[in-house]
Amino acid sequence: MNNAMTIRRRQKTGLMTRIILLISFLILLGRLLYTIPGAIEHHQQKKAQPEPTTISSST
Repeated sequence: MNNAMTIRRRQKTGLMTRIILLISFLILLGRLLYTIPGAIEHHQQKKAQPEPTTISSST
C-alpha cells in the first residue's frame, strides 16, 4: 500500500515539474519575442550612422 502512495506522489510531482517548465519556457519565449523588434531597430540605426572618423596627427 505504501508503494501505491509513492507512485501516485511521483506522478503528481512529475506533472507539477512539467507545468513549471512549460511556464518558464513560455516566459522565456515571450521575452525573446518582446526584445527582437527593439534589437532589429537598434541594429538598423547603428548601421545607418556614419562611422566617426578619427583624426590622427603624426609627429
